[in-house]
Amino acid sequence: MNYKYNYSWGILTLVIHLILLWGVLDINFHSPIIQNLPRIPVTEKGPAKRLLIFVADGLRFRTFWDNIPPYLSDVIRLDGIWGISHTRMPTESRPGNIAIVAGLYEDPSALFKGWKENPVDFDSVFNQSYLTWGWGSPDIISLFSKGKQGNFIGKSYSASWQDFDPSSSTIRLDSWVFEQFLQWFNNDADSVKDKDKIIIFFHLLGCDTAGHVSKPHSSAYIDNLKYVDKRIEEIVHKTENYFEPGSTAYLFTSDHGMTDWGSHGSGSKDETETPFVIWGAGVSKNSNLQDIEQADLTPLISTLLGIPVPVNNEGILKLHFLSSEYKEYGVRALLRNIRQLSFQVEANRELSLGTSKIRTNWRERQINASIQRIETLMREGKLAESIAEGERTVLFAKVSLNYFRQYQRNRLILYLTLMWLGWITLLFLKITAKPKQIKKSFLLKLTFCFAFFLLLAEYVVFGYKDQRILGYGILSIVSIWLAIFQFINTSSFLRIKSTKILLFGVIMITLLILIMFAGLIYRTFFTFAMLYIVLLQKILLSGGNSWFLRTGLFLAVFPSLPVVESEPRIILVLISLFFIGLISFKRESSGKIKCLEITRLILTGLVYLEILDGRSWISWLILFSTPICIWMYALEFDEMIMGVTLHLSCPLVLLSTSYEPLFFLVLAYHFRYWPIESEQKDLKDNTTHIDIQDLVKAASLMLYTLLCFFGTGNMASISSFDPRWTRHFVTVFSPFTMMILILLKIMIPLILVGCASRAFASSTVFAGVLFLGNCLTLPLIFGVTNHGSWLDIGSAISRFIIALALPYSLFILYYLSYAFISLRFSNTLKSAFQKASQSV
Repeated sequence: MNYKYNYSWGILTLVIHLILLWGVLDINFHSPIIQNLPRIPVTEKGPAKRLLIFVADGLRFRTFWDNIPPYLSDVIRLDGIWGISHTRMPTESRPGNIAIVAGLYEDPSALFKGWKENPVDFDSVFNQSYLTWGWGSPDIISLFSKGKQGNFIGKSYSASWQDFDPSSSTIRLDSWVFEQFLQWFNNDADSVKDKDKIIIFFHLLGCDTAGHVSKPHSSAYIDNLKYVDKRIEEIVHKTENYFEPGSTAYLFTSDHGMTDWGSHGSGSKDETETPFVIWGAGVSKNSNLQDIEQADLTPLISTLLGIPVPVNNEGILKLHFLSSEYKEYGVRALLRNIRQLSFQVEANRELSLGTSKIRTNWRERQINASIQRIETLMREGKLAESIAEGERTVLFAKVSLNYFRQYQRNRLILYLTLMWLGWITLLFLKITAKPKQIKKSFLLKLTFCFAFFLLLAEYVVFGYKDQRILGYGILSIVSIWLAIFQFINTSSFLRIKSTKILLFGVIMITLLILIMFAGLIYRTFFTFAMLYIVLLQKILLSGGNSWFLRTGLFLAVFPSLPVVESEPRIILVLISLFFIGLISFKRESSGKIKCLEITRLILTGLVYLEILDGRSWISWLILFSTPICIWMYALEFDEMIMGVTLHLSCPLVLLSTSYEPLFFLVLAYHFRYWPIESEQKDLKDNTTHIDIQDLVKAASLMLYTLLCFFGTGNMASISSFDPRWTRHFVTVFSPFTMMILILLKIMIPLILVGCASRAFASSTVFAGVLFLGNCLTLPLIFGVTNHGSWLDIGSAISRFIIALALPYSLFILYYLSYAFISLRFSNTLKSAFQKASQSV
């Protein structure tokens, strides 16, 4: 049976791709949280009976430094410790708040298990407290109010309050939180007046919302900060007057920062530097600027309250933050911090090396020896020496923890690479297969025995220690064996005119794949890729008129333009809309069609200029009526492309902030002039073998698809959210709706690629896309990471998934485009009329 109609081959292809996707994500986003770790008990009271935590969401250090509000300025100068808390990416509210109260950098697997819900149970200072009250955003409060212990009492406002409309007040978000505290103060404070280990948590979303809407250098953002400062002063005075003076500690900080343009996903310094101010019971007084990691706040909170450090904490206690009378207590707290880290080191070593608890690693032995030395120094009263030894040991424990967490990654990545190399070899031999006349049965048996021996050895070594390593090892061995089996049974055959053309074509296509790979990392390389593919099409396809070449050169400009994420370039959108209107006005079409086009374009312009408010129904009407409008055009390729272009431009304009509609327009004209007269094929043709021209077309389709993702920097739209992109449809924070709209914006140019693929793609072209796409995926396996900015992580995942899913995306687009280029009202009505006539 031909491979194109072999369903078992298709299922195998899908399964292999899903295995690679799962494997890469599993290796890089495996949860760092280990359950059932022992907790280090605390037998002495902390300096503070209660702690008030104020988290000003989205407050960056630079704006705080330039506009330090009056009350916190006095605290910094006279009463406490302050400085920069360096956050770790991703810079979002959830991981930032978890780092503050759990000392844990967000479990990256939460990306794939649900963002709003807490996918795993993690320990936090709230769990260890006697009671915690918290108020704020529903997304954050719900993280901690679902704990098993029930000692977190939380309340939040409605999600609809987080409105990105500029006319909406952001101060009311924080005002509600402070008023909730005053109600608690009047009703419940007396019940815990003599209790210790009490935490009050204020999640203050006002600065974050003001930053998104008005930007972090605006008066609205600064006014929100001053309001928070004023209310903190009020609350501190009430607390000190009611409770025993000097028995309460206070922490003011932020979960993440913000860029100048009001987002927090691109990895800039402003996003990772947040302020912290801590004062009150047990806190030293030092007005010098301090630098800490965000997770370091967790052991400090635990130490001040005298509660156990959360078991998955990665933070380090800063002893100089404690006042001088608590230095000896602080050394014992640091020793608990070291023990807590050592338990994590041991657990991660067991997972990574598969060894038992009896066989320890030299790192563990060194940590345990240091712990004994610290205890000895403390018994001898050598406080300074014990502090120095403790600070060295805690740093070494953290390095050891990171070492074991990363130990397995290289081995598992190697297994996946071998599996994928075997698959690529098998795929190439399959799509160019020519069965050999003479079967080498002895060689087949020999390779089978060797593969079986390797599988047996893999099971003996890792079968009882680590099921993950065993599984990946088996996959790599089986994949390599299948490739060798295919190589023995078949030989490669390419349809070529001459050996010189084959060699030239292979070199050119290989170079193009390398340029596309570079473009996935540095999008400017897509400029060179587009120039290169125009040249390649001219040489190997011998087609294309002057407009096809000109539009190809014009497309090459877009990847060199700035990514669409800074201040909106409204004038570019309006220029694009003007050109679209000019095309509609000048082209020959029926009056009904032209009236429809002009009406939609005028409504789009009025909504974009905010003369009309499209959020209630106009924008949605323009969006949902688009397919109906396209179905009114004739089935000719030129008419179809014009209909798709003119009507999809309207929702695209409403979702754009810069040159995205102009890119779409140029791409449409490029496809319109594609030389299809003699190239139109059916996907189910009977072509047996692939040729160089098919590979060139496959590479062209791949490049056009990648340009739709990266030509305007649209991937930043997924990794770094800005409410401006969806402001004409919705302003109230709705993650699901907003993400759907942003994905739709990315999909609109891809629909054009699907329409073009129906014009010149064949089964051999799609086989070429599968092979070249898999080759492009191979180096991207090593680029996926769980470190870096939200944009870094998101872009690395996006690049890998886009390359991996490229063949399937084009295949799906091929069939989805059927709705735009084949379905027509006139044909549907005619068919319905004929069926009705036949039935009569």
